[in-house]
Amino acid sequence: MKRLAVGLAIAATLIGCGAEVTSPSSSVTVLDEAITTSTTTADVTTTLPPADVPDEITFVGADGVESTITDTSRIVSLNGDITEIIAALGLADHLVAVDVTTTYPPETDALPRVGFGQQLAPEGVLAFEPTVVIGDTQIAPAESIEQIRSAGIPVVIIEVQTELAGIETKIGHIAGVLGVPAAGVELAAAVNAEIASATAMAGAGAQELRVAYLYVRGPQQVFLFGEGMVTNALIEGAGAVDAAAETGVFGAVPLTPEALVAAAPDVIVAPAAGVDALGGVDALVDIPGVSQTPAGATGDFLVYEDGFFLNFGPRTGQALAMFVEDLQSGK
Repeated sequence: MKRLAVGLAIAATLIGCGAEVTSPSSSVTVLDEAITTSTTTADVTTTLPPADVPDEITFVGADGVESTITDTSRIVSLNGDITEIIAALGLADHLVAVDVTTTYPPETDALPRVGFGQQLAPEGVLAFEPTVVIGDTQIAPAESIEQIRSAGIPVVIIEVQTELAGIETKIGHIAGVLGVPAAGVELAAAVNAEIASATAMAGAGAQELRVAYLYVRGPQQVFLFGEGMVTNALIEGAGAVDAAAETGVFGAVPLTPEALVAAAPDVIVAPAAGVDALGGVDALVDIPGVSQTPAGATGDFLVYEDGFFLNFGPRTGQALAMFVEDLQSGK
């Protein structure tokens, strides 16, 4: 098969459960139950018109810190998936800076970067005079977060989500923090509809393909993703078997030939940026262990832009549908 399936853009990972968002005039509780709908939307990345923002919003983040947001006019996003959601909620023009994992949507291309959220430098964030900063539990170090808070800037930390049902929670939390809960409900319903359509398509053509995701950043930086990663939810959502998770791999682990051979994937999925760093899709077979797998023997490789595949957000239903189609076309 050896197919290069490229998505629409790039980025990175995931978010939390059951937080409560309140404003003086109303109380909005973000529900964990998925919105069910039978309607499919054509393009959920189209931004929604922002609603009026309440004068004050209180949110208790995944780190247990209560933040009070009184102004959402200058937002700094510390994760690419969060940036995508903010833009899809109709608030792209409120963003003043983003982290380097933001690669979508195109209207964020010209925004300044504050570096990598997992190596956060407070000075780089404060320089843009944000009124609110939003990131997830992967943001570090904690001292940098506290420095920003000590300057009087609310930093909202959201839990990472690794299940498809958690995308609604993530969208709801971000929409609540930014004072546009109705737009969040609308966006989540559209995304849920696309995910439901993709999973139905997977069920209609179900087969027990074994799939492994290799996170590649170069010849010396290769990780095998297993249970607890967003790729696990995508693989299972596509009606396939997560070969690494089935053999006991949890999280992201450095790849060993033995682990990959034991997983015995029929299909190997990898990120486009990493494959480019290797020199192209044909170079995947040179990774130790790959040639000894069914995927390596047949050349069954799928390559997707990082953020399109890994960002749990507005485009996840589209990514899942593409993934299902690609798996089924390789029969």
